[in-house]
Amino acid sequence: MSKRYAIYFAPKESAELSQFGEVILARTATTARKPDASSTFTDQARWKALTSKPAHYGFHATLKAPFELRDDVTFDQLLLAVETFASTQKSLALETLAPRYLSRFMALTLSEQQKELTKFAFSCVTEFEDFRRPLSEADIKRRQLRSLTPRQDALLHQYGYPYIDDEFRFHMTLSDAMENSDQDYQEWVQDQYARCVTTTPVLDQLAIYAQTTRETAFIQLAAFPLMATD
Repeated sequence: MSKRYAIYFAPKESAELSQFGEVILARTATTARKPDASSTFTDQARWKALTSKPAHYGFHATLKAPFELRDDVTFDQLLLAVETFASTQKSLALETLAPRYLSRFMALTLSEQQKELTKFAFSCVTEFEDFRRPLSEADIKRRQLRSLTPRQDALLHQYGYPYIDDEFRFHMTLSDAMENSDQDYQEWVQDQYARCVTTTPVLDQLAIYAQTTRETAFIQLAAFPLMATD
């Protein structure tokens, strides 16, 4: 399979939110997690099991889900398109962002999602749709294993991802599926967030991530600040 790209919100390296992500997932935006990585969580084996999948994708919120490039476009063209688009967009404060339990997973979510954020996220989907190679039948079937609603299935077929537009919920994943016995992990995440993040996080850049194969981690290749002002 070809290299896959994704367009994420990933915080700037200097941001408190980025430092929190490194504490939880033990990797940076530009480096994969090392095999001997560790954390301050009491049970290292369980921490590794709970965070291996989110660490594979990197600390982020999905805006344009992973996709392969069409044959008639290049990465340089994608790079320029993302930079140009970002220059026309305004930053958005993530006022109510906090660690929460979301469908058996821990994630940073918002108690109230602004309409502007939902609109911005969908514009990221549509703006770069011409770069996306249509999903393979195997990828479609893999997505359909999650019992999609008719609306989600329609979005999957049209845009390659089911959780967009009215189905979009901003989130930054912090765990794989959890059990009731993982309550201590949830408490650890919440404690680390309180320690690391003391100011309101801001969605202030778009990042392009890529993976060479499905087995390799997603790595940030470039990031562009949102430049528009009122």
